[in-house]
Amino acid sequence: MNQEQKLVLAKLIRQQRWAALATVDAEGQPLAAMVAYAFNEDSSAFYIHVSQLSQHTKHMLAQPRISLVIGEPDIGGGDPQTLPRVSIGGVVEVLQRDSEAYLRAKAKYLNRLPDSEQLFGFGDFILFQLIPESLRFVGGFAQAHSLSAKTLAECSKLSLGE
Repeated sequence: MNQEQKLVLAKLIRQQRWAALATVDAEGQPLAAMVAYAFNEDSSAFYIHVSQLSQHTKHMLAQPRISLVIGEPDIGGGDPQTLPRVSIGGVVEVLQRDSEAYLRAKAKYLNRLPDSEQLFGFGDFILFQLIPESLRFVGGFAQAHSLSAKTLAECSKLSLGE
């Protein structure tokens, strides 16, 4: 993976806020949903804040292995199969409301998604933490890479010139 591709990945994660979440239920039936996300500065953890009333939350509580797919939006030009995207797989865990980890993650989430503050007052919402275990980045045609969490951390350090 070259430096330009690393910059594309870093930009993708930082600039998007909406991702596809893939889960499976106890019987192995898949479900995809769209969720907002936040992340640590070094991309060592991603945060998802969702209601227990939703099917995908029930799935994560029963089967915590998930995949989060972040992609560049399709604006209607060119071949959408060349749009950059990353699939981040791993196991989620519930962050307990009274923990320091929850408070740190909540602060990161609200810094990124301030309009979601009221949701933290709802008792049915859970804050999940995803630790990346597997990553698959596609930066365009013939630019697919399986990545380590270490490479993701390296990308997170890059300056985007923002």
